[in-house]
Amino acid sequence: MNLNTRDQQIFSAIMRFYCDGQGVAVPSSRIAKQNGMAVCSATIRNSMARMEKLGLIYSPHTSAGRVPTLAGFKYWFDTFFDLHHVVDFWQPCNDSLIQFTHYISQKYKVCACVGLPQVTSQAIFRVEVLDFDKQNWLILLLDRQGQSHNVVITKPLEANEKIRLAFNGWLNTVFAQQTLAEGLQRMRAMSATAPMFCHGSLAQWTRLLADKLGSENSIVVGDNYLFESLKGSEQPCIGTPLLSFVEDKLAFKRGLSVILGDDMPFHGFEHLLILSAPYFSQGVYQGRFCIICKKTAEIEALINEFTALG
Repeated sequence: MNLNTRDQQIFSAIMRFYCDGQGVAVPSSRIAKQNGMAVCSATIRNSMARMEKLGLIYSPHTSAGRVPTLAGFKYWFDTFFDLHHVVDFWQPCNDSLIQFTHYISQKYKVCACVGLPQVTSQAIFRVEVLDFDKQNWLILLLDRQGQSHNVVITKPLEANEKIRLAFNGWLNTVFAQQTLAEGLQRMRAMSATAPMFCHGSLAQWTRLLADKLGSENSIVVGDNYLFESLKGSEQPCIGTPLLSFVEDKLAFKRGLSVILGDDMPFHGFEHLLILSAPYFSQGVYQGRFCIICKKTAEIEALINEFTALG
């Protein structure tokens, strides 16, 4: 589908005015008044008529302005944005990623979610077993940055300071310089070498660690911006199911991707779209950052936020 230069300029203006956070139908008079548009309203109306025949825009009712169709949105993203090269190889640290999630959500009143890497992929530098209370020990699994994953386990009946220190030393032998996933495997494989009074509880502790550290890890911010404009029966599914779908659909795709809500299998997404970018750490893929917003949101400004990251 090809538009001449002037029609492209007019179409771009329609999209920009419609996707401004308000979603109001765009009249020819509004386009004629913008700076740099040296054409009259009649010329713009003729252009709009051509685009309407092509299925890019339509009039919601008589004498109204025009709004984009689903085909119009797809044409806009395919023609006016070089999405593949936007935020091509994003490598934020965890803190920056979380800050960016909150920043985007608050500034543009959109829902932002990010799939964080499962903690089982993180390398352990040191383990500490601490007295928590009369019945429990607290296990701290620390990486080189000092970030820890904390798990409370039940002490063996014979627990004392000597046994705690012996178990602490054994865990450091098991986990040192290993990922959490590898450490859990080594706990099972090396169970016979654990301190004597820990043998009876070791299988239970290993399951507890695996359950806690292998759980899905994601952040969702600003879902209220979607729910406040939708009926209860239309509330979309946000969180792990959505991130899993996006992961599968966009597997191996670099840069910024767009998924229109009409192409989603979840109910309530018809008026929404998703902007999604992968992020990496030391060259290794970690997960996806997603913005879920109305089709009327400030799309160009959101894409520019990603461009600044790249």
